[in-house]
Amino acid sequence: MSNINTYDDCVGSEDSMARFSCLCPIDHISIYEKNKRWPMCYKICANTSANCTAMPPHQLPLSLCSFQYLNSTSIMDNLSSQAYQQNAGIILAQINPDTSINGSDCQSCNAIYNFQYQNYCLANSLMRQYLHYNAYWQSTSKSSSRLHFGQLKFVAFFCMALNNDTACQQLANLCVLSHYSMEKHSPCSAFLLTQMSDMVIKYAHASEPLRILQPFLFYRKGKSTRELLTKTLQLSNPAEVELFSTNYDLSGRLQRWGAFKLDQLNLCHGQKAPTLRLAQHQVPLECQLSLEQLIDLASQQANDNYLSLYLNFSSNNQFLLHQLPVLIETLSPENQRLQQEEWQLVKRFQLISAQPKFNRQHGMLPRYEDAHKLQLYRSLRYLSQVELQYTVHPGQRIGLPLLRLNYRNIEIADNASLKQLHPFQLSISFVDSRQRHKTQLLLKLALPLLLLWAFAAALFRLQNLRRRRAAELCNNLVELLLQLSGNVAKALLMTALMLLTVQAYNYNQLAWLSYSAFLLQLMFLGVHLRRISQLDVFLIDWERPRSSSSYEGQGQRMNLDSSSLCSSVRTYVAESSVSAWRILFTANAWIRLSASQSYSTLLQAFAIIALQQLCTHLSPVALDLTLQTALISGSYLVIYAIQILVHRLLLPNPLQKFVDLCSQANVSLFSLLDPSYGYYIHGRSPHGFADTDMSSMILQLQREGQNMCGRRGLLMDSDKQAYIILPPRNLHIYLERLLLPLQRSRHGSLSQTLLYQKDIPSIDGQVERTSIAYASVNRFFCAFIDHAIKDMDYIIKEKSLVEKLCNCEIDNYLTENKGTFYIDDYYTFSHALLLGNHFNIFVLELLILLSIFMLTSSLLIATALICVMNKLLRYVFIKWVRCNVSRKTLIDERFLL
Repeated sequence: MSNINTYDDCVGSEDSMARFSCLCPIDHISIYEKNKRWPMCYKICANTSANCTAMPPHQLPLSLCSFQYLNSTSIMDNLSSQAYQQNAGIILAQINPDTSINGSDCQSCNAIYNFQYQNYCLANSLMRQYLHYNAYWQSTSKSSSRLHFGQLKFVAFFCMALNNDTACQQLANLCVLSHYSMEKHSPCSAFLLTQMSDMVIKYAHASEPLRILQPFLFYRKGKSTRELLTKTLQLSNPAEVELFSTNYDLSGRLQRWGAFKLDQLNLCHGQKAPTLRLAQHQVPLECQLSLEQLIDLASQQANDNYLSLYLNFSSNNQFLLHQLPVLIETLSPENQRLQQEEWQLVKRFQLISAQPKFNRQHGMLPRYEDAHKLQLYRSLRYLSQVELQYTVHPGQRIGLPLLRLNYRNIEIADNASLKQLHPFQLSISFVDSRQRHKTQLLLKLALPLLLLWAFAAALFRLQNLRRRRAAELCNNLVELLLQLSGNVAKALLMTALMLLTVQAYNYNQLAWLSYSAFLLQLMFLGVHLRRISQLDVFLIDWERPRSSSSYEGQGQRMNLDSSSLCSSVRTYVAESSVSAWRILFTANAWIRLSASQSYSTLLQAFAIIALQQLCTHLSPVALDLTLQTALISGSYLVIYAIQILVHRLLLPNPLQKFVDLCSQANVSLFSLLDPSYGYYIHGRSPHGFADTDMSSMILQLQREGQNMCGRRGLLMDSDKQAYIILPPRNLHIYLERLLLPLQRSRHGSLSQTLLYQKDIPSIDGQVERTSIAYASVNRFFCAFIDHAIKDMDYIIKEKSLVEKLCNCEIDNYLTENKGTFYIDDYYTFSHALLLGNHFNIFVLELLILLSIFMLTSSLLIATALICVMNKLLRYVFIKWVRCNVSRKTLIDERFLL
């Protein structure tokens, strides 16, 4: 800090005014009192007969003194005036109080009893209450910024003890340089203590004065912030906002005062910044800054430029200035929230700050080499986003503008390149107060209600799942969090879409909603798809094995003459005439069906890009980015709805085609998502056999069309083939016992394998164990479906309207030995496929579209990422299903497509 200045606007020239002036004359002694804004001046006596108040030890020419001494008046014995005794303060003199009365020393400053700061010699007793600022200097000692903060205690002393305006300006600049640090001993601590509405004890010091410091850096939080941002002002020029700015250097000296233009904040060279005219449509300024440009800018400003903005407005025919509030969104998490009452607004900022890098191990490169620039600084912090936001009130009245800032930190590593690019954006936005009211209404009313719905739906879903599985408390909590994440993601998306619909939002609000919803939906969908891909799948073969003896002496026999196997499955495995192709075709059809979708993501991408190009071509002016976001999201929703409608009305239902395939293959599908919940597709052929020649198959279809055979359904007089099942709880236990030998042979030791191996020399032991397990499981399911197991049975019924709407089972008969089959007219087994999860996939795609478009402003990049994500999701899911089908149906994976 340079020489400490006082208030030049209140200097008194006459002796009568000198006692209360801001700058005392040369032949006076200055005494600073804590309760007064400026020092009191007392004239020095030349002799005892003079009309004065103080007698100096010795008169010295001021030009010969090296130091100015600051000490307490209580130890100045030579000042015996009653005025000094009543007003003990700090005295500034050109004499050393440690010398004798007749001494003449003003050239030395004893370091044992004093602190030396520039040309001042400060007594230790005066600095005692400011030494706690050393704690902040020590916390920054690892960085080169200690060169600035090492003088912090002296700056604080001159500001708070001597009321020096230059020192207070420097202290405020150090607070900005620390990025408004909230630490206890930071340069901001005194400002936070005296200027904030909530005076926190941790910022206070025992002997620190509690008067309000100037300049003002902070706005009060709470109600005052809301009133500040909602007030309306009468501008002196209704067509254009007139702003003024002050620029201070780090030492606290005023560098500039004058009109302000946005070009002063423009870091993009060669591009024109938006004007301050109140035009609703101004294209934002965006560019990429190289690291070399940022280093050059930091070298020019050298942490030496601190700005404050002022608005010129009129009130009662008087022209006034109002300091603009500054919202630094990267300052604290509260500044990124939607509630204005929680914002911490400030009044001063800087464009760029840098921490110099001192490399003592290696010499600096020559300044004409580019690599020299990379050794100048350790890190940079620059303004990456500047937004001047106006609030428009009814009657085209303008509120106090708000300057929204975002800083970006750059760590300059050893492998850094000068060509590294970093973004910068400068924009002007307008917020309608009525739209802001709608925003607050949506965020304070609609969002809490949607979140309440999300929590209630998750609890209802958990209660329904508890009936289907016997899970522990920990598993129940995990399931609750999983369901809650998916519901909350949808609630946040609905809120974002409502904000887009009424055009009442800002990008920070929409970004917070979109990014949070995207992460939650991605987590939910990943876990959910992994879970449904691992469901227990069993293919029940109803085909009756045929022996070659049936053809001996009888000629060719039609398959129509054979009866169905029902539950009388042979106990042996070796049936050379049984075909396995029907099982393989059914399994492959299930795998292909699992990766099918109700809509085309690629068609969505092409349609949305075509619509954007059409709107751009037809619109006479460039669309605002906020309007583009609303149109893109709305169009994506409409295209999705059209695709779903066309798929259901005009295209054949792939689920029904799979059910028909099961009937023709004479194969049923039994699947379990949970131990006591799953789906059943009854594919038992009413003709008895499916492994027939072409002529027999044609005759079968003709007889079925003429109602000359049985019905396809599980009931005798019904064609209902799809069911939601709640099997008896013992079924899953019994099924695990049937598969236990096979599982032990796969994962067990050699001794366990030999124990369960059958002595059949014709085939390999592992293949034989698989065949035995398949035959046992097939025989068990055939018997269960035909009600042939005494201790395990089920009933068939329809769901009530409430159960269908809520996708739950309220009035069920689930016990250890009895279950319930619900007739499923809507093919709910699609929930185990991508077809039944198309809405969850669409929600994720829409969130990706919003997030990427807001991040890059490029619809092409957003749609490309959506297509890549969809392709990857289908590939991973079909791979999971393929491995699961091979493991659960006991089909070798080499036979699966």
